[in-house]
Amino acid sequence: MNKGLIIIMILCCILAFATSSCEKDDLCPTDIAATPRLILVFKNQTNPLLAKTVNSLQIREVGATTFAPLDATGSTTLTAVDSVAIPLKFDNAGTMYELIRTDDAGVVNTDIISFSYDLGEEYVNRACGFKAIYNNLTAIVTFEQPLERWIQTAIVLQANVTSNNAAHVEIRH
Repeated sequence: MNKGLIIIMILCCILAFATSSCEKDDLCPTDIAATPRLILVFKNQTNPLLAKTVNSLQIREVGATTFAPLDATGSTTLTAVDSVAIPLKFDNAGTMYELIRTDDAGVVNTDIISFSYDLGEEYVNRACGFKAIYNNLTAIVTFEQPLERWIQTAIVLQANVTSNNAAHVEIRH
């Protein structure tokens, strides 16, 4: 009898512990916890109301040897893309990227965009802690000779990067 009572008490303790140890604040959904990425949209230079795809796009940080992952699967080259989300550094107030376009003829053209911002933090909740946010975003295209550049302008649409819900920078080409 004592053995059965001990087993029941152990089971009750395990059940009580399992149902009371996790509160709603202890869960951190990835969609709200993640530091937002910078969303770039590509538009037609002559008619900015129209999206304009880039045939083949790769992006890497200036000075890096590896390319940035551009989608959820980690692809480093995207084809026929009209928007992309890229990470910004959260350990300093700027990031420089090379945007590398390969056209249908196989001609590679690289343009550089410098992104500057004020770093901030936003408290999410107890489980997630803080995420980085970027305020006062600016985008400057390093222009090459006029015949060689493919990016004509970069326009900041949202100066504060706090979520992945909308485009932050429009690139006209």
